Amino acid sequence: MQETVSPFVFDGPVPVALMINRRSEVDTIKAWTREGRLMALVAPRRYGKTSLILKIAAEGEKVGLVVVTADLFEVASLSDLVLRLERAWAQHTPADLRPAVSKILAAAQAGVSITGAGFALTMADRPTTDPEAALRALLELPAQLAEREGGRTLIVLDEFHSVAGVPGAETLIWQHAWQQRQAVSYLFSGGRPSLLSAAPDDKEQPSGQMNTLCLDRLPTEELREAIMDRFTAEGRDVSGVVDGLLTAGEGHPQRTMLLAHLLWQEVPAGERATSDHFEAAVTAALRHVDPEVRATMSGLTVGQRKVLRAVAEYGTPMAARASRALGLPKTTAQK
Repeated sequence: MQETVSPFVFDGPVPVALMINRRSEVDTIKAWTREGRLMALVAPRRYGKTSLILKIAAEGEKVGLVVVTADLFEVASLSDLVLRLERAWAQHTPADLRPAVSKILAAAQAGVSITGAGFALTMADRPTTDPEAALRALLELPAQLAEREGGRTLIVLDEFHSVAGVPGAETLIWQHAWQQRQAVSYLFSGGRPSLLSAAPDDKEQPSGQMNTLCLDRLPTEELREAIMDRFTAEGRDVSGVVDGLLTAGEGHPQRTMLLAHLLWQEVPAGERATSDHFEAAVTAALRHVDPEVRATMSGLTVGQRKVLRAVAEYGTPMAARASRALGLPKTTAQK
């Protein structure tokens, strides 16, 4: 067992102090926020969207920016959406603004609150409650707070594409976001470009158009420097295998940190990493991601699975060998 804790975080949001690169992305979102833009943050899963949002919130707090983040993953109904937004305000409202937020919500008389059971209790007492009034109260809250207290609020709606499955919700959210731009900024975050499909578009008002930021893979040089520094600080020398690690991780934020963490566990303090250490880390990484990969594959169609295998095993789904070995018709590969 290692005496020191691994400095490589791979299983959750990265602490602000350990983030690698992303300075440009943070500054871009902060600038758009000040300008009241509607914003979209698009990236595959495990690319660091949540970590980026946490850094923006931490830096925004220093200048009076209130950042309220709601996780909308697999939101199921209007009532569920109300509960998610209510929970977000309960978790992220600064202490000095909690009295004002509570008064605004109480005045709305919609059964929502940032203290106690809130809307869950309202639904329990009155099962036939229409959640739309509560949703409107929460969507109007940031503009009312700005009018009452000043300052700007950034509303982050993570996994926003899930809202498309809730009838009426998407349009209502876009309407409020569009109307509140003078005092409230909205960041719609998710892994699918389609999350912008219902976004309003006002070509007459360029300041109101959607600004999109797509997170890319992390730059190789920044990754190399960060990984080397963290290993060296604890007396571990990975200079002989770091390039192999970077090649295997391909700049993917979470996968690269996973490999670095597993290599850390293989290399004792004060020693130099060998190819055996690196191969052991790669083997452990493949075991670690195997359940996730299998779950992803099982959710695909037969044709999609064959195409992925063709890419992995033959480089392209259009290869004649892939067609023969996997029974993959060219029409399926093209589609």
